[in-house]
Amino acid sequence: MKHFLPTLFFLATLSSTAQYDCSFTLVSTQVNSSGTTRSDSIAYSFQGANTAIKMYGSNGQPEVRILFDPELKTITQLHEINGMKGGFVFAMSEKRWPGMAYSTAEVSAEKMKWTGKTSTIDGHECHEAKVTSEEYTGTAWVAKDIPLSLVRVFSYQSVGAGKNTSEVDELRTMGLQGLPLEMTLKSTTGKRDVTLRIVDHQAASDPTLFSTEGHSTTFVEE
Repeated sequence: MKHFLPTLFFLATLSSTAQYDCSFTLVSTQVNSSGTTRSDSIAYSFQGANTAIKMYGSNGQPEVRILFDPELKTITQLHEINGMKGGFVFAMSEKRWPGMAYSTAEVSAEKMKWTGKTSTIDGHECHEAKVTSEEYTGTAWVAKDIPLSLVRVFSYQSVGAGKNTSEVDELRTMGLQGLPLEMTLKSTTGKRDVTLRIVDHQAASDPTLFSTEGHSTTFVEE
């Protein structure tokens, strides 16, 4: 997991996605067999049917914000390089967004095994569940009072050239429902172990993530 991203039908159902305003940061920490650790953070904001994410740059790369507007059926990618604010607008499609279907897909929870344990995390009552796949086994602490799924959250990371849905495919295979505020995954195949945390959850959207002020954008034809 790197950050742990029929067409007309999915475009139509995007507008009917449960409207829930909130914002938070997803922190992913990976540890390989030699103990080397890598952490990544992505900020999310949900505003009605619209979603915005901010992917923090590393190794000198700029921060990138991506805005999803189901009503206009557009994806806007914004960046700032050397003080110049630019961006691109794409038609919302599976070509530009391979994980689009996952943003609305139902997930069977048959593979989730609830242990009956509960814990309060950041003020939310979370329920413990065991999750498994062919490559990972782990534990998820799911906040059932937050009407989002981690599958939907990861679907927004698959925008852009070279992107794929391997990470969200893995979550879907686990049958993961709901939003875990904490999740640990141990590789059964020698890959990196992964810890996921949702931090700074706010019951309101972050308008700064949706702002296009000062950005000059170009519409990109298919």
